[in-house]
Amino acid sequence: MKIGIFGGTFNPIHYGHLRVAEEVRESFSMDKIIFIPAGIPPLKRHNILSGMHRLKMTELAIRGNPFFEVSDIEVRSKKPSYTFNTLKYLKKLYQKDALFFIMGIDAFLELKFWYKYEELLKMIDFIVMSRPGFESLQVSEFIETKESDNCFRIKNSDKKALFISVSPFWTSSTQIRQMIQNGKSIRYLVPEEVRKYIEENKLYRE
Repeated sequence: MKIGIFGGTFNPIHYGHLRVAEEVRESFSMDKIIFIPAGIPPLKRHNILSGMHRLKMTELAIRGNPFFEVSDIEVRSKKPSYTFNTLKYLKKLYQKDALFFIMGIDAFLELKFWYKYEELLKMIDFIVMSRPGFESLQVSEFIETKESDNCFRIKNSDKKALFISVSPFWTSSTQIRQMIQNGKSIRYLVPEEVRKYIEENKLYRE
């Protein structure tokens, strides 16, 4: 199987996350996409909702899509959520499958700040999604050669970075949280079940 690993804080998950995941799945013929909400994000410690709330919202958001799954591997851990450790575990779990780590190009360009990033670059193939203002992977210091229009060889590795231009979603999780704090509607920015969950649990009010 071809499996996409999509990590993030998902604080909260919104339609932008879901849409790009669907575009990646379709473009690269993925058998499934696994969403992994971070438990204790090492690089994002402020204004992070509890892992269990973010896990529940992700579960609600993907309902109805048979190609999407959610993993609680990071949320149930009491240690910082290092992608290196998560992927090391998943590669053992899915030894017979081809795994791809999905991330935005802005995060890929900052990979040198990640835990054991050099080993991470040798561990798995990457699917790198466009973001407004970031339209080419060739600006990355981790890229060695261009093998095709969207396929790049990673330096000092036999792994590849596959670039995909995805539909832009101009509202971020940060903006959604601010809208909630200001008493504004977030309807149609997040799945309805997620909106109701946020409202019922009075999340992001402060």
